[in-house]
Amino acid sequence: MASEKEAVLPDCNFVFLGDYVDRGAFSCEIILYLYALKMQYPGSIYLVRGNHESRQMTESFNFHNEVVHKYSERVYSAIVDSFQSLPIGVIIDDEYLALHGGISPDLHTLSQLFNLDRFVEPPPSGLLCDILWSDPNPQIDSVGLMDDFIPNKNRGCSYYFSHSALCQFLNTNGLSCLIKAHEVHERGHKMGPINVGSPSHLPSYISVFSAPNYCDMYRNKGAFLEIKSKDINIVEFDASPHPYVLPNFMNVFSWSVPFMCEKVSEILHQIVHDPDDGLEEPS
Repeated sequence: MASEKEAVLPDCNFVFLGDYVDRGAFSCEIILYLYALKMQYPGSIYLVRGNHESRQMTESFNFHNEVVHKYSERVYSAIVDSFQSLPIGVIIDDEYLALHGGISPDLHTLSQLFNLDRFVEPPPSGLLCDILWSDPNPQIDSVGLMDDFIPNKNRGCSYYFSHSALCQFLNTNGLSCLIKAHEVHERGHKMGPINVGSPSHLPSYISVFSAPNYCDMYRNKGAFLEIKSKDINIVEFDASPHPYVLPNFMNVFSWSVPFMCEKVSEILHQIVHDPDDGLEEPS
C-alpha cells in the first residue's frame, strides 16, 4: 500500500496576528492546530499574541467553557499559560512591524519591545496593554488635526493613536509600515494614510481581519496579506459553512427540555380548562 505524501508548507513564512480563541465554538481546534503547525514547522510559523490570549478574556468570553466542556480545567490552564510564551510582535523584511493592536505613548524604540516582560497576564494599562489593545484613531485621515494619543473609550482601555504619532515611531525606528489586526472590516482589510517618511511610500498601517462573517452575523469578508520583496498583495475570502452547534455547548436533551416543558404545559392547560373538549357521551 502506497504511503500518503506528507503535507508540506509552501516555501514562505506565515505570521498570525492573534485572537485565536473566543467568539466561536471551535477555538480548541484552531489553537491546537496552530500549535501543531508551530511544532512541525518552527521556522516558518509565527504566532503573535492577541488581546484574547489571556486568562481574563477567555474566562469572560467562551474559551474557558469550551475547553472544560471538551477536555478539562487542567488543559485550559495549560493552554492559557502557554499564551504568555507567544511573542508580542514580528519584524518582517526589516520594514514592517506586525502587532495585534498598535503603538503606545510609552513606546519609543524597538528595543523596548525586545526587553518587555511578556510572561505575564496583560495589565489594564501600560505598554503591554497598548500593544494588544490600541487602535488607529477613527479620524486618522485628518492628518495633524488631533492629539497623538487619546483614551480609547470603545475598548474601555488603552488609546487611539494618530497618524503623526505612528509615522514618528516608524520613521524613528527605520520602519515603513505597521501591520495590525484587532478590528473587523467589511472587506477584511483597511489601509491608513501614506507614510510620507517611508522611501517606499507605504501606508502608515495596514489592518487585516481574517475571520469572515464574524460571529456569524457581520457578513464581512476575511483577508490576509502576501508580502514578497517590495510587493504587497491583499487576498480576500468569504466564510465557509461550519457544523451547527448548540449555544453554550449544551447537549440535545438539555437544549430540548424547555421546549418539552412548554408543550406539556400547553397540553395540561387544555385538559384542565377544557376537560370535555372533543369527548362524546356514550349512547
